[in-house]
Amino acid sequence: MPRYVLVNRRAGMFTNDAKLASRAAVATSLGLLRNIRVVEDRDPKDEFARRVVLLDADAADIAAIHAKLPPDAVLEPAVQRHLHHRMPIELRPTLPFATSTAAARRSAYEVIVTGNGKPLSSIDVLFYVRDPGRQIRTATVQTDNEGRARLAIPPGYLLAFVEPIPYSSFWIMLAEAPPSGSTIDCLPIAKAGPDGEAWWHRVMGIGNTQGRGAGIKVGVIDTGCGPHPNLAHVQLVGTFVDGQVLPAAEATDVAEHGSHTTGIIGARPTKPGDYVGMAPNCELFHARVFKGEGEGDGPTQADLINAIDALSRDTGCDLINMSLGGGPPSQAEEDAIRDATERGTLCICSAGNAAGPVDYPGAYPECVAVSAIGQVGWAPAGTFSAGNRPRQADLMGHDNLFLATFSCFGDNLACAAPGVGIISTVPDRRSCPRTRRIRECRETYLEPRLLVTCLVNIANRLVLRSNMKGVGSPIPEARRWRAT
Repeated sequence: MPRYVLVNRRAGMFTNDAKLASRAAVATSLGLLRNIRVVEDRDPKDEFARRVVLLDADAADIAAIHAKLPPDAVLEPAVQRHLHHRMPIELRPTLPFATSTAAARRSAYEVIVTGNGKPLSSIDVLFYVRDPGRQIRTATVQTDNEGRARLAIPPGYLLAFVEPIPYSSFWIMLAEAPPSGSTIDCLPIAKAGPDGEAWWHRVMGIGNTQGRGAGIKVGVIDTGCGPHPNLAHVQLVGTFVDGQVLPAAEATDVAEHGSHTTGIIGARPTKPGDYVGMAPNCELFHARVFKGEGEGDGPTQADLINAIDALSRDTGCDLINMSLGGGPPSQAEEDAIRDATERGTLCICSAGNAAGPVDYPGAYPECVAVSAIGQVGWAPAGTFSAGNRPRQADLMGHDNLFLATFSCFGDNLACAAPGVGIISTVPDRRSCPRTRRIRECRETYLEPRLLVTCLVNIANRLVLRSNMKGVGSPIPEARRWRAT
């Protein structure tokens, strides 16, 4: 049976009576439903908190009772969000590499991957193969102890690109159709200078990060955070998956994306050569909503709603960062974001990496959608990040800045900020004792957009829009300026 999300609205409810009546709408709605399977019922003891139910039901049954639902209830299909991976435009879209062709008919292909001249073992290598219909397909293979990665390619298929993905300390490379037997050498990531800063700090107008972010609470909703010594100050608030709320101890990173994002915002260097976060003195909180980084591991709107409520309502965050998206809009999700905005929490979202319209949740008018820029000359030639530089002159700007080829755009876009070739933290894996625990990743991350001055005007605009619609009272001025 299809999966649905049932929640009560909270945006625009500024009295306890209104909140209680809204909460009761969920119980009323459940009483109307028949032949359902409740997957998870998030029913907080706090009677004013939002109730979130994840359930399976027959689509015809849902359609039959929809008109009878209380106005404060939202019952809608579950929507899954995903990480914003990026890739050069000529490699989009991709499909999984077919494996059905008999092995005997395949030709053997191999590359040797090194890092600064030494073999890199147990790293992922992504092969891009063009099929007879010119569709790009991908296959991931791990290197052996000698750094070799092998792939059997069927007749009529052509190798297009090879992308070695070191876990840390080296740049991700992108080699175009290297001959079989070639060596791809991953270039080392340079250490940061004495101040721990790089081009993304300078572009954002930050000359000294000391004290930056003090007094501001920033929440991150992602794949988890840490362990990493430069992120030891980050407070884990919980894990929100499959409609459940799990203990904070389970919110460590299940991929690398969340640690990388959190490090960009507020990493605190513990040794020379470490890169500093944009606002290292902010108070950082992290909510994990991903089960992994696989195709089906992303959160539904139920998980995002629970995480947003935890960070905004329970923790009092001024800003929430969500580097995720995709899929259709959700009334329930937008209500949680509006509710957070009315509370003084601004949600900052990745615009998306499909070079098209802005993804949800970033496309909601209550969110600030941010696309990515890079700087020519930072990412070495042959690296994955260098491949995201556009060829059109109108996408180039001052100071060698450019709009990344994968950046989304449109009327929903609020601003752009550094998002190509950003060096940050990844989880400290015991299996990688030789690494320095820093990486340039394949995803777009939002630097702490609290430093983008246009957010002051955006926050004020949100307040004015809210008042004009008559949905509530203004955010207190002091809180509004802190949240921007």
